[in-house]
Amino acid sequence: MPAGFKQRIVSPHCMFMLNYVPTAEELIDKAYGAGSMEGKRSRSMGPKVPDKILTGEIRRVTVAGGIIVGELNAIVEQFPSFEQMPVFQQQLLDLRVDRDRYKKSLGALKWCADRVESLKQKTLRKLKTQKDAQESRNFLGRAGSFVKRVAPELRYVGEVKQVLETFPMLKDEPTVVVAGIPNAGKSTFVRTLTGSKVKVAPYPFTTTDILVGYKKVRHIEYQVVDSPGILDRPMAKRNKTELQAVLALKHLANVVLFVIDPQADIEPQMNLLKEIGESFPIEVVAAVNDKGTGVPEGYPVFNATVPEDCERVFRECFGL
Repeated sequence: MPAGFKQRIVSPHCMFMLNYVPTAEELIDKAYGAGSMEGKRSRSMGPKVPDKILTGEIRRVTVAGGIIVGELNAIVEQFPSFEQMPVFQQQLLDLRVDRDRYKKSLGALKWCADRVESLKQKTLRKLKTQKDAQESRNFLGRAGSFVKRVAPELRYVGEVKQVLETFPMLKDEPTVVVAGIPNAGKSTFVRTLTGSKVKVAPYPFTTTDILVGYKKVRHIEYQVVDSPGILDRPMAKRNKTELQAVLALKHLANVVLFVIDPQADIEPQMNLLKEIGESFPIEVVAAVNDKGTGVPEGYPVFNATVPEDCERVFRECFGL
């Protein structure tokens, strides 16, 4: 990332839009570079040689220290705490990152910012009273050492940023969660119905995040949530991707659309459908995604690539 640390543009549908998190090396280079430039500029303005040197070093410490402290405090302030997040986002983040590591990393960055700020103030007092330019070089060395100590924390917070930017923006609207086994056609249904560019992983061709689209009917906007595929197995054996779908069913759904894949084994899907119906006190609508093969009897059939079919199933979910 260039030294300017420009904010990365992310989708407006993401819940979190966070600034770039620099590495320790990038932060040090930016602070030292800006401090050096400001020091040279200040030295060129002083009336006498000794004053020029001292003024330049004071500005060098002020600017370099200010950048380090400012960048670190901005990171700490912009990242959400678990306690401040809604329950769904809190539990979703808990699945994706190490809660204790995340808290400790933000705490370490705050510690570093406070240490550098304290060191900056002490150095400025010494420069003004003792008039020893060596103090500024001592400051840069110690400040850089503090930043290097939190290099792992900066890297980890940068990784958390990438996770947070996959969190969708959620609205307080009637919501249908589309559920089923992997590769049943859930994402295709959401894309066809809402026009959303729902992303799917290249392998194994299944959604790995909770993704959201919207469908407006008259004056009401309905939220359509594409959840990761779930397998028919005990809850304790489900992986973190599957547990994201469970969270969506638990916290977001007003109604569930369970998509049946006729090309896959039907019995495990029926077991999963029964589990969802028994585990969550919400209406569950089951429908078969017609892939040109035999379909189980007793369920409505639709084609996830046909807008009219998707519209019909969607309206059935909400009784429209």
